[in-house]
Amino acid sequence: MTYPQEGSRVQDTSVHGRGVRGRSPASRLAAAVALATSLLIGQGLAAPAWAAADPPAEDAPSLDAGRYIVMLKDRPVAAYTGGVEGIPGTAVANGKLDAGSAESQRYSAHLESQQTRLAAAEGVAIRDSYTLAVNGFSAELSAEQANSLAKDGSVLAVVKDSLHKIDYSSTEFLGLPGSGGVWAEHFGGEANAGKGTVVGVLDTGYTPGNPFLAGQQVKPLSGAPVVGEPYLSPANQITMLKADGSTFAGVCEAGDQFAGTECNGKVIGARYYDEAFKAIVPPTLRSSKETFSPLDINNHGSHTASTAAGNSDVSQAVGGRDFGKGSGVAPAAKLAIYKVCWEGASPATTGCFASSGVEAIEDAIRDGVDVLSYSISGTNNSTVDPVSIAFLNAAAAGIFVAASAGNSGPAASTVNHAAPWMTSVAASTHSSSLRGTVELSSGEKFAGASIMATEVADAPIALAATLKTAEALEANAALCAPGTLDPAKTAGRIVVCDRGVVDRTAKSLTVSQAGGVGMVLVNLTPNSLDVDLHSIPTVHVEDPAIKEAVAAEAGLTASLVSTDTTGQDPPPVPQIAGFSSRGPTLAANSDLLKPDIAAPGVGVLAAVSPVGSNGQNFGFLSGTSMAAPHIAGFGALLLGKNALWSPAAVKSAMMTTAYDLVDAEGNPVHDVFAQGAGQIDPARIATPGLVYDAGPSDWLGFLQGQGHQLGVAPVAAKDVNLPSIAIGGLTGTQTVTRTVTALTAGSYSADVDIPGITAEVTPDVLTLKEGEKATFTVQFTNSGATLDAFVGGSLTWSSDETAVRSPVAIRSVTAVAPAVVNASSAGGSGSVVIPVTSGSPEPIDVTVKGLAKANSTAISLVPGPYTGIKDAANDVQVVNVPAGSSLARFAVNSANPAADFDLYVVSPAGLLYPGATPAANEAVSIKDPVAGDWKVTANLFASPGNAATAASVDVMILAGDAGNLTLSPNPLTIENGASGELTASWTGLEAGNWTGLMTFGTGPSTQLNVAVTAQ
Repeated sequence: MTYPQEGSRVQDTSVHGRGVRGRSPASRLAAAVALATSLLIGQGLAAPAWAAADPPAEDAPSLDAGRYIVMLKDRPVAAYTGGVEGIPGTAVANGKLDAGSAESQRYSAHLESQQTRLAAAEGVAIRDSYTLAVNGFSAELSAEQANSLAKDGSVLAVVKDSLHKIDYSSTEFLGLPGSGGVWAEHFGGEANAGKGTVVGVLDTGYTPGNPFLAGQQVKPLSGAPVVGEPYLSPANQITMLKADGSTFAGVCEAGDQFAGTECNGKVIGARYYDEAFKAIVPPTLRSSKETFSPLDINNHGSHTASTAAGNSDVSQAVGGRDFGKGSGVAPAAKLAIYKVCWEGASPATTGCFASSGVEAIEDAIRDGVDVLSYSISGTNNSTVDPVSIAFLNAAAAGIFVAASAGNSGPAASTVNHAAPWMTSVAASTHSSSLRGTVELSSGEKFAGASIMATEVADAPIALAATLKTAEALEANAALCAPGTLDPAKTAGRIVVCDRGVVDRTAKSLTVSQAGGVGMVLVNLTPNSLDVDLHSIPTVHVEDPAIKEAVAAEAGLTASLVSTDTTGQDPPPVPQIAGFSSRGPTLAANSDLLKPDIAAPGVGVLAAVSPVGSNGQNFGFLSGTSMAAPHIAGFGALLLGKNALWSPAAVKSAMMTTAYDLVDAEGNPVHDVFAQGAGQIDPARIATPGLVYDAGPSDWLGFLQGQGHQLGVAPVAAKDVNLPSIAIGGLTGTQTVTRTVTALTAGSYSADVDIPGITAEVTPDVLTLKEGEKATFTVQFTNSGATLDAFVGGSLTWSSDETAVRSPVAIRSVTAVAPAVVNASSAGGSGSVVIPVTSGSPEPIDVTVKGLAKANSTAISLVPGPYTGIKDAANDVQVVNVPAGSSLARFAVNSANPAADFDLYVVSPAGLLYPGATPAANEAVSIKDPVAGDWKVTANLFASPGNAATAASVDVMILAGDAGNLTLSPNPLTIENGASGELTASWTGLEAGNWTGLMTFGTGPSTQLNVAVTAQ
């Protein structure tokens, strides 16, 4: 099984979710709609299509038939604070939610009745109802039902039940074990490290027989319950009194090859969620190895669970080589397994459905976990999807959530899980000891990653492409793709294989099957070095110069040595992994900073499944999947010691005590979009000094501020009380507000360091008693930073005892202006005033393109569901967009303002760009469109009396500047931070619809649409 990079030690791609990211919001959502139905998810997650109740017109997707999760606006049980007559609030300010209370049950029944009424009104049959973490239900919907529900005022979002992907001794590096280690120093020793807490792991299941996950048989209670000691209840349910005084009650669910009696004193709950997988993936497209039970057949779930809270002092061996003792981060914590990810017959049908995740999170809240570990992909442009909202309410119920940041680095804006209630985790290196060397007979040496147990001495070495079969393509042979190497040429040789495309271990198997005795795996571009268990001795090197050295000398031989013999210093650690996803996030106008923190995620040794690893019990995996459970484990450590800390306080303690990673030369690097706050520092997390606390009111206010009508006071994204600060569009002076709580009394002084940005903190000294809160503001002004580019820095509160550091990211922009301006003109001349706020201390040059006239086609339609664009349909226009075009605008304009038209545009590559809101008119604009034939069609969703309705479909392609649009003043001379006006004037226009584009310096653009009527 291969989970593309996200959690696979062998899949060889660092791109996650490409085909969705890197385009306009409309195209990302549309791509998800197009991909989700067929599960053709390419290299990773197709971001789930979702329709907000009040979306921007050009960002709203149209929804096709399929399986959906419908989320309602009323709060679920975990976040309900009252308001329904006769039902008091159920949300908790501190501690854990009591999901079984009479109030919770009554409110849950109330939500279910609302869901039932809504579904009945649309003729929908509910499959599963959710009330704890999400107020919603899953159902099979027709396209008409899905779009109608998306436009209902009581609905928060309608989300395709999308298939998510899994993301990929560290405890020694982190300084945890030993008499002087962090466990002993801060958490009562390894026997108490995380005691009284439960870590829930949403993943591929677990391996009951692994030593990391072994435990004593759980017996009935004798005497009073003891914190951290499981017992069997009278109902034969594994139960445990927790550090916070509440009780965990787990379920050990029987299934294929799993009797339901395998749970023990370590794993005290094990559930699985296969309904969505079985409903959507037919038996012929499932893996024959998959078991519908909590059993892990992949490795990933066993690895993440054991990393977070595996037993301590476990002897580990891989491929016959001894790697000493290993431990989980919180060895005294207990584990609850929630299997939500399933193995398909191919990567396209392998993954984790959102509905399974929501159901598992609800059960985890009900069971009583303290921490959730989620090493599964997500979106990089939204904080509203079912799993994210479920995690919001899990956090509201007191559960700390750690999630993988994604493995699509080093590209910018690829980071997943932007929501402020989650902790998104980047991956770092942690060890330089797993090294091997390729020694060439020419005298050159190349060191790299290796765990080979045997060495190869003085064997001929050759590039794989020179050993290809007659039928194989040279490019495929260079990758050591299966069946591409000629045994007559390969036998007895060490083969140099290029990294990429083919699973890393599949490459060594190809070499072995062709008679090769060793492999050198070469990174052609910067990437991670991975310690996989290969079929033959292998060294994974990062320097492609080895290929030149081998090609330059005929008859060259080489030795593969299991140590680094170069005499050079090993690579410094920790460095950010090349594959680790980077910010800035595309969500919330980049006013949130992600990732949050970094932890070991390269070559992490932990438990694996014998089914998925050829009989091995331990293995090395790489990915942010491996980083996230480290942070989950630290969450358990903190909650075991401070049981009533909120999830936000736990997150803050980790982030504000983190330290900078280093570069390849060992120099500290403060790259906030790679590392977030920095590398986790276990020695300091228990004594952070100050914490930035937050809760449901902050998070719901954030969603309100993002345009989701929840009936609460809005909170700007930049003002959510996070231990980080981000402003995606700074003009003039902008202010953010934060509140800190003192865990350690003292006098704290502020210092801000952001190159090119002036920051004023008020007050800049806080003198606080233990438990006291203080609110401060920070004013940011550009004092030399490059426009339209982010700059990173930090805000630090320092006392005699500690330093409390927050990462900061600020992007000063040239100007802020409306993205679209619509105007009308009686006759061929006219003008419109455009408000502009300057972000530049210098005059701003505005570039003009246009105006260009739209071609208009009259149509008349009757209401009906959208059935897709078909090549042969006579109502589809084919529009050729020439190369170099700066804008393509497509619009449908209804003759009846009470009608509801929708618009659908398909690119030459097949990406769907929809305009589908509850409005008469729709428009889709694409900047810098790709050249080729685009398809355009309109659909009448509804009309008064279901009558046929006339409309026009307009198509405008903007290539250059026609000279008919002028701007005054140009350049703009507005003081930085001040607002002014720009007058756009046109002349010589015929009757019709026209569009132009104005670009402010190197920054944002404003699209001008002018409707001209005849004089």
